[in-house]
Amino acid sequence: MGKNIVALMMQEYESFTRSERKIADYVLEHQQETQYISITDLSAECEVAVSTVSLFCRKLGLAGFNDFKLELARAALPAGPEVSQSGGEITREDSPGQVMGKVLHTAQEALNNAYHMLSETALERAVDLIQGAGQVVCLGQGNHAVVALAAWAQFSTTSPKFKTIQDSHMQTVMLSTLSPEDAVLYFSYSGATHEVLEAAEVIRNRGAKLILVTRYLNSPASAYADTVLLCGPSEQPFQFGSSSALMAQLYVVEALLSEFIRRNPEAAERSRRSVGKALTQKCV
Repeated sequence: MGKNIVALMMQEYESFTRSERKIADYVLEHQQETQYISITDLSAECEVAVSTVSLFCRKLGLAGFNDFKLELARAALPAGPEVSQSGGEITREDSPGQVMGKVLHTAQEALNNAYHMLSETALERAVDLIQGAGQVVCLGQGNHAVVALAAWAQFSTTSPKFKTIQDSHMQTVMLSTLSPEDAVLYFSYSGATHEVLEAAEVIRNRGAKLILVTRYLNSPASAYADTVLLCGPSEQPFQFGSSSALMAQLYVVEALLSEFIRRNPEAAERSRRSVGKALTQKCV
């Protein structure tokens, strides 16, 4: 499409029906969030029918709602050189160099999506909770346990209050001993598995804080969370252990860590020096 979708909506605004203007008003005010919500969620937010959203997209010359979200994402990209169009599915005919290029393109797209999905307000709230917590437990199930472990490994060099545990039974034991001064950093792509919902229930009953890293703002576990950090690939991964989903979550970890250190660099530096000295002595 030639014209930026945001500019096109503003240009066509006077020709929209009352319901279509409600959609346009919401999208213009929530451009980032709209890129990642479902057509059902958007219709509920705007109090219009799902069919009205579909008609709105077609009026803008698009095939449907997915194309509309794609154009919103393109409109949010910073101005600069064109991104290499080396993406796409890897085929048997691809050379090793082409495979490398396509993997790089997928990684860049995952990080770009993660950047646009992550809310500055939610990030600030999450770090507020982390700073004020007596202890912070990093948790996840399945492949998300790897991200939780990475988060703990990163944060543990800056403060002794970060903890993690991999065994699901012991996770429940740990959660059942939390206090209202504690916080849990939980990684769950769907935010809908029975593990995360059971954990969220225990966390709430203990009065502790829940920081949820997930793909879906309206996931069942989000109702329990004190703040939700959105991240994930633009399309739902079909393969277990999607690298794109993991990269997006690791981006969130790095953003949290960097903001945490920025607020108190002296304390973080003292802790890191102590860790570095101990590791050096261990290697001698």
